[in-house]
Amino acid sequence: MRRLFCMFVFACAWTGSASADAIFDNLNVVRMSPPLAYYTPGTIARGYLDKRTYQRTGEKLLKVNVVRCKAAFDADGFSQVLDGAAFTSHNQKTFGLSAGWANILNAAFNGQYVHGVSLTFTGTIYEYDEAKLDQLRVKCLGAKNPKGDKNRYQFQIVRLAVGRFEYKLDYAANASASLKANIARRFAGELGVSGGVETGGMVTIPDGAMAFPLWREDW
Repeated sequence: MRRLFCMFVFACAWTGSASADAIFDNLNVVRMSPPLAYYTPGTIARGYLDKRTYQRTGEKLLKVNVVRCKAAFDADGFSQVLDGAAFTSHNQKTFGLSAGWANILNAAFNGQYVHGVSLTFTGTIYEYDEAKLDQLRVKCLGAKNPKGDKNRYQFQIVRLAVGRFEYKLDYAANASASLKANIARRFAGELGVSGGVETGGMVTIPDGAMAFPLWREDW
């Protein structure tokens, strides 16, 4: 879906180069808030890319305000291929995140306690083609791009990564066990994750989702 990729980069020009976002580079999706696997490919919602998060971390965050139409799961949900969806499976795909995360955590605790943060994804990435996306918009909105609909900041999910997301903090040798736990909790709060903090500094979202949006201007 190269054309959709170009549209997305244009729509997000204020964020700078797409290559600054490690999640986008490796999974072709961006982080979502809330990060629950509530969404499906084709879902239509309203939201925005959070500028403050990008400025602080170099990572895009898609904040979802309202879900207008949630495309239905197949009978077996994501355990089977969604109707008409291309998909790829990943088993523990790991990559480093931007240095912005370590900088934020070190500043919060007044020291150099975190060298970096890595993300491991295990799950499946689903994607709908343009014809399927058009079909879902007609079903939900009555037209592929209804002219009378004045709702702003709408998007449709093109690609969805669903599965287990594990964030691992690489601590410096001078970080005590209690400090590691406090830093991990702070990091989970920054991610918007409730719970999921494990011993050793891992923050896990066991059933999460990240998405690639197609904005209303490009329907």
